[in-house]
Amino acid sequence: MGNPYEYLRLRLEARPERSWKRRDSTAWQDDVRNLLSIAIGCVLEPWPVGEMTILGEFREEDHIRYDIRFPSREGWNGTGWLLIPDAAVGPTPAVVCLPGHGRGADAIVGLIEEPYQANFALQCVSRGWVTLVVEQVSFGRNQSPGSESRGSSCLADSMMSLSLGETMVGWRVRDAMAAVRSLVGHPLVDAQGIATLGISGGGLTSLYTAALDPSVLVAGVSGFFTPMSHSIHMVDHCPDNYVPGIARIVDVPDLAGMIAPRWLATENGTLDPIFHIDGYRQACQKAAMIYEEAGAPERFSGCEFDGEHEFRGTALFEDIARAIAK
Repeated sequence: MGNPYEYLRLRLEARPERSWKRRDSTAWQDDVRNLLSIAIGCVLEPWPVGEMTILGEFREEDHIRYDIRFPSREGWNGTGWLLIPDAAVGPTPAVVCLPGHGRGADAIVGLIEEPYQANFALQCVSRGWVTLVVEQVSFGRNQSPGSESRGSSCLADSMMSLSLGETMVGWRVRDAMAAVRSLVGHPLVDAQGIATLGISGGGLTSLYTAALDPSVLVAGVSGFFTPMSHSIHMVDHCPDNYVPGIARIVDVPDLAGMIAPRWLATENGTLDPIFHIDGYRQACQKAAMIYEEAGAPERFSGCEFDGEHEFRGTALFEDIARAIAK
């Protein structure tokens, strides 16, 4: 009898066709950006007309929290929270925060406790940054009715998106890019100082968004930056992580080459069971080489911490602050 998994694993060990190597970086970035956009779907669609809409306003201790929606795709609006620090009086750096799998945007703004996410959006606004929290598709309040009964909130949505020739990665990156567009036009936001930041599935969205959207200055990625062989090809993961044909184009560490010489800050727990530390170290080694070649070695950082699959953030916040202070 055959072993399909072993057969596929051996095939997946081949180097992707567009894997980063020393070359004309601009031409390579343009080529991969086009191929990646096509592979994940959604992001090349025309942008709908419209602006951010405020649906509600809530006074918090050091900021105002707005319930918002913003145009993303024809017939679809992105949703989430906009946190404006009390100290914001002029062009202010901004962060698009992207929660991981679980209870969504509410779990990073202090409305619900989900310890692995550590309320990281509140940590952003406490630093004086305008913070837009995106409710990712199939997480939190953006779950389809009855989805949890299938064992994963993203299973059915991911499968249906594939039937359309799209992917959940594309849906989420599209919403994140729409959030960036909304911030660029906000009177309190410094359009040259926008970051993305996420944990796990939110780290995926943060990384891909910065890779595909050059207007993002810095990407913060927690618990995702590992080769596929040490994550989605090794451990059971939700289908929202998969992109048809991606293994023939690039691997996750190659995406650092799509961001350089802009900033990329990453972290990973040494005991993370689904994004293994050995893979993280390999990814960081390659990213460091990419940034050295780009002439900006100081703009990449990798931080390990003693912990599992969780947001720690200490170094990420320091690196984002360094980037947006330039």
